[in-house]
Amino acid sequence: MEIKYLYHSGVSISYEDTLLIFDYYKKGVSEEDICRYEKIYVFVSHGHRDHFDREILSWKDFDADIQYIFSSDTGIDEAENCHVMKPHETYTAGDLAIYTLDSTDEGVAFLVKSPKGSIFHSGDLNWWHWEGEPDEYNNGMGNRFKEEIDRLKSESVEIAFIPVDKRLGTSQYYSIDYLMETIDVKRVCPIHFWDDWEYIERVKRDLVSRKYYNKIYFYGR
Repeated sequence: MEIKYLYHSGVSISYEDTLLIFDYYKKGVSEEDICRYEKIYVFVSHGHRDHFDREILSWKDFDADIQYIFSSDTGIDEAENCHVMKPHETYTAGDLAIYTLDSTDEGVAFLVKSPKGSIFHSGDLNWWHWEGEPDEYNNGMGNRFKEEIDRLKSESVEIAFIPVDKRLGTSQYYSIDYLMETIDVKRVCPIHFWDDWEYIERVKRDLVSRKYYNKIYFYGR
């Protein structure tokens, strides 16, 4: 599978005649990119503007077989080429088996089982541990995050996308640490960093001694 970072939490995964796009926002995909593939699946984890760019709705006019999978909080209605999902639901689209987790913010996270392996996109399911928030809030957030990730304990995941957000300071690695300790993940990719590649360089240095460092994919950088 080929992995491309688009922007912020937007990524694409392609293999053979299939293209999957998650949480597109602002840039990284053209009509030419899309129409190269016979089967296109576009996922939106939730309705926040930085994860749901309504430009994607115009893609249905392209000469391409596009299926949309939206979180129910986006306000998008079910349609012939669009399926709406709530947390803890399953759906089959073509040769993809899709399962959703609940988010610790809005919407859902996606586990997508493809012929090439399972793909996990966390959306805004994250351990949002904010400095200055009460312990009750931060501990509750951690418990909610763990509860959802624990649902995947029996899974083997080929590629996982998880927020590594510098605004969280020393807590920014809580999510990726727990994910990698809990689930069999072959490759893990940071998201939710806009296009701050200097920050990703710092992540590389910060994580260099971690036992899962060699599994982190930095999008060819």
